[in-house]
Amino acid sequence: KYPVLPWPGDGKIRFLFTARVMKEKGIDLFLAAARKFASENVVFDVCGACDDGNYKEILNNEKCVTYHGEQKDMTPFYRECSCFLYPSYYPEGMSNVLLEAAASGRPVIAANRAGCRETLDNGITGFLVPVNDEKAVIEATEKILQMSREERKAMGLRGSEKIRREFDRKLVVQAYWEEITRIVEG
Repeated sequence: KYPVLPWPGDGKIRFLFTARVMKEKGIDLFLAAARKFASENVVFDVCGACDDGNYKEILNNEKCVTYHGEQKDMTPFYRECSCFLYPSYYPEGMSNVLLEAAASGRPVIAANRAGCRETLDNGITGFLVPVNDEKAVIEATEKILQMSREERKAMGLRGSEKIRREFDRKLVVQAYWEEITRIVEG
């Protein structure tokens, strides 16, 4: 469902956050990076419904981010994104947005916690940051900014390969089937 998308060609570096907008999903950490690095050529986009009414007002008034609200189709946003920045410390299952962004060929920055860390190889397909660590999020964002367009693109392609190799639905179903069979026959 999420093929590798063409790399954006407008010369801008875009960071994307997609989630229910709430503190535990890392929106404050995303905003800290946006406040530090946003410029004419470095753009920070936020998609998602606001669970906390204060965030809607904050996002609508922040000059360093563009708030797009809840979206049904994320493909146009993944297409324009240069890096998916998701520093969630919410108790995740497997993070679908990280899987989707990486499958689309985008490097990711994610919190080093269960449900997020499994989706990337640190320094190869993206960067892991300690949970709820603003300084680390800013440093990882800066690393992405210091990379060339080709380096970011290569990192994203490695991420897409990882997702296809390790998280293809057929592989997951087969693993479940084998485990169920082992238990039943065991």
